[in-house]
Amino acid sequence: MGCGMSTSQRAEPARGSAISRPQELIIQIPRPELDYNRRPIRVEDYELDRRTLRAALTTMADYIDSHHQEITVIAVGGAVNTILLQNRESTHDIDFFGTNLDNKQRVLLGEAAKYAERRSATPLGGEWFNNQTMLWLPPNVHRTVTDEALRQDQVVFYKKGLKLVAAPWNYAFCGKMNRLVRPDQVRQYDLSDAVSYLRNHIRKHGGPVPRARVTEWCRRYQKDTNDNVMRAINNEYRRRYRANGISR
Repeated sequence: MGCGMSTSQRAEPARGSAISRPQELIIQIPRPELDYNRRPIRVEDYELDRRTLRAALTTMADYIDSHHQEITVIAVGGAVNTILLQNRESTHDIDFFGTNLDNKQRVLLGEAAKYAERRSATPLGGEWFNNQTMLWLPPNVHRTVTDEALRQDQVVFYKKGLKLVAAPWNYAFCGKMNRLVRPDQVRQYDLSDAVSYLRNHIRKHGGPVPRARVTEWCRRYQKDTNDNVMRAINNEYRRRYRANGISR
């Protein structure tokens, strides 16, 4: 979902309200680099096209395979649009998450990403492959979205050693609505992305989707929406596909 924030601007990790079993503390990848005053160092990022992303992921996969591991991660945001849907030319990073991972796997992913950065013919940026999106996920939502993504199994990239699958389409859709209700956060592609994610959900599960179900999705994923946003999305969906995406 590509928050587009520098390291110095990261939000505090989300906290779930429900009491759950003790969990391993999830480490952040890449680990923040600090200056002499213990302040996060701003990391440069770059626009990465499809070819560059695939080449970097291929290098990562080879590195992980050389360590006799096979890792599956969940991707969300611009990487899904750029690599899988191909409705964007580039993105500045790959956001990944997944409660299916343990910290040894996260460390290996971080090492592989650093290795790919060093080997890349074009600059990738120090945070080109990161799990900072998890900071926005309450633990119960993180587990739910992980399970749903692994069941959906929509492959974004695969080479022996590394597999990326897309976050559930309805979760990605709710993430876009969560931004569309906040005019100060909206990006020019958010409405188009919301329609694309809804379209992919409908292709898999049928539609149109009742408004009450959309509202329930957002409640479950702890995202916001409103009638005006759903109306705008449906109008754009109708313009593009000549059918309703959201029904009453």
